[in-house]
Amino acid sequence: MALSQIESAKLGHLLRRAGFGARPEEWDAYARLGVAGTTDALLHPERAPDHLGSVLKDIDGDFVDFHNMDSVKMWWLYRIAHTQRPLEEKMTLFWHNHFATANYKVDNPAWMWGQNETFRANALGNFRTMLKAVSRDPAMLVWLDGADNRKGRPNENYGRELLELFTMGVHGGYTEQDVKEAARAFTGWRFDRDSSTFSFDAGQHDDGPKTFLGQTGNFNGDDIIDIVARHPSTAHFLCTKLFKFFISDTPTPADTAPFERVYFNSGYDVRAVVGAMLTSGAFYAPAAMYSKIKSPVEMVMTTVRTLDVPMSALNYLPGTLRSMGQDLFNPPNVKGWTEGQSWMNTMTLMERVNFINQVVREMGNRGEFSDKLHGAIARAGMPVNTPEAAVNALWTTFMPGRQPSVQTRAALTAYASNGWKPGEARFENKSSGLVRLILSAPEYQLA
Repeated sequence: MALSQIESAKLGHLLRRAGFGARPEEWDAYARLGVAGTTDALLHPERAPDHLGSVLKDIDGDFVDFHNMDSVKMWWLYRIAHTQRPLEEKMTLFWHNHFATANYKVDNPAWMWGQNETFRANALGNFRTMLKAVSRDPAMLVWLDGADNRKGRPNENYGRELLELFTMGVHGGYTEQDVKEAARAFTGWRFDRDSSTFSFDAGQHDDGPKTFLGQTGNFNGDDIIDIVARHPSTAHFLCTKLFKFFISDTPTPADTAPFERVYFNSGYDVRAVVGAMLTSGAFYAPAAMYSKIKSPVEMVMTTVRTLDVPMSALNYLPGTLRSMGQDLFNPPNVKGWTEGQSWMNTMTLMERVNFINQVVREMGNRGEFSDKLHGAIARAGMPVNTPEAAVNALWTTFMPGRQPSVQTRAALTAYASNGWKPGEARFENKSSGLVRLILSAPEYQLA
């Protein structure tokens, strides 16, 4: 289905921000749905089959070892590459950074995988439910020392980060005494190491009265979560992070206020908040489009999906992402990755260029580049019979709705024109070089 340029630009923007781009056949399906229909489909991943098991079986059988961190990392990247539920995976990536937990301390890949599944299961669910699930998660109980939190000797790590990083924010209005009282409420929260399931040690739980955020009672951890989930600071903190993730890096309180109302009116429903953002005027504002620097995972997996790159054609992807600054399952600290401009420096930019060169080279070696590229540019429906047309078609394929700068267009056209005589069909000779240049351009690093 042919979309107008405006609709094509909006659909491309939606799929970049709420997913990881689209494979050629997926683009056709989404184009038939239109922007509104695609938004609805993304917000309801449960309607699409979770077919990763059959994909892995087709590739190489059941090779995932959930006790091996490298294997777990590849498992997640396969999920992102082949998912029919892109927003679910995008939200899993969001929660991975929000509840930043690292295996360099947890030291148990199976628990890290289990936490990743918790994020996926609650990706668009109720925020209070997510908080209670994460608070019982074995990896989190190790990461923030909850398993060592006991009556008479409360460990404040989890209570502090629950307030500072997961719900209310640094200036959310809580006091140091509130942190201490929250820590007391979570005493006795344990997990069984054999079954990796939550357990409660009543003998280590402080069941005395506590005063937390002005309320007094014999609170346990769930009570603390109930109180913070309904606090205005939590609505503001969470909606600000979601706004930065989906719309722009610099929201004002006025920008997030409508979504904070959705948070409360929906009973803390993340799907409702994200849906309100994806259908807002702010999401499609010209200033928002191509305004965010892609994270390494976004840049790599968008390229993989757009060109339908076989994962087997690439070097060890977790290592590539680590070189770009995003080591999955190992965020730098409890605050997670800073994102934004922090993704870019001389070294990480060079790693991005090297990755693009590897994609084009390996697909060319396999004889797959031309077919995959033509599959991708078919959606643009544009000719490629002149240097200028070839540049336009390829640019539009990868960045619909965005024009190259004058300097970038001049450089691409000069490259395409070199040796291309009038009347000749030389697209095949120029396409790989043009793709290298376009995907290495500053514009492609933006979502």
